[in-house]
Amino acid sequence: MHSFKSKIIAGAALLLTAGLAHAEDTIRLGMTPEPYMPFTEVNASGEWEGLEADLSRAVCAKLPVKCEIKQMAWDGLIPSLNEKKVDFIIGAFSITDDRRKVVDFSTPYYTEGTSFVGAKSDSTKITTVDAPDGSGKIVDPSIVSGKIIGVQTSSVQAAYVAKYLKGAEAKSYDTADNSVADLVAGRVDYVLIPDLYIQTFLKTAAGADYEVKLTVPKNTTLGEGVAYAIRKGDADTLTKINTALAELDKDGTTQKLVDKWIFDKK
Repeated sequence: MHSFKSKIIAGAALLLTAGLAHAEDTIRLGMTPEPYMPFTEVNASGEWEGLEADLSRAVCAKLPVKCEIKQMAWDGLIPSLNEKKVDFIIGAFSITDDRRKVVDFSTPYYTEGTSFVGAKSDSTKITTVDAPDGSGKIVDPSIVSGKIIGVQTSSVQAAYVAKYLKGAEAKSYDTADNSVADLVAGRVDYVLIPDLYIQTFLKTAAGADYEVKLTVPKNTTLGEGVAYAIRKGDADTLTKINTALAELDKDGTTQKLVDKWIFDKK
């Protein structure tokens, strides 16, 4: 996890605060400063940027209450939500059945894919087979048996390896950055990672020797879209967030932000 000076954290937090009501009427958004572009990061100037940063500003501006950001590590977002330290969270959370057991999800604002990535020097051909549970095509587990696959802790990709690739060893990391760093260092054979994130890496000098071995077929384990998570049963907050998202969808704001941060960046 990357560290940030307290004054930068405080400054960044202010950028996402939108006060449209009395100060005592506040909704708290949990968000992580860990870099995960094109979704979000805190830049060198201490400013939030990325799709989720801009979207959260727009959502907060639509809410009938003050919106305050609380920063924490990505893997602390759901625990903080359920401990009532925040009211809703954002962090490129894919909607999955397992997560639905512990949180409620807003309307999705983006649907992303997953890539299986390794070194260009690795001639192994990654192919697919029918999933034993009838959910469609999956990475052929026999091909990656005995291999080490890097995933982010608590991600849908980690769940995918645990469910379908039992012969492989999953190595978990607190951030996607660290999983890719270990791929470059040779400590993992592959990474299973969201396609938008890895495409950014592959365009860098450090990514020149790596490639997407397989665009993983869509699967319910990999999620049904990316959304805000709200504490389970908190219908009031869920309604507020979904109402704001519906307005942003109707006026074209969400699509403009997706175009700006995702399609225009490719």
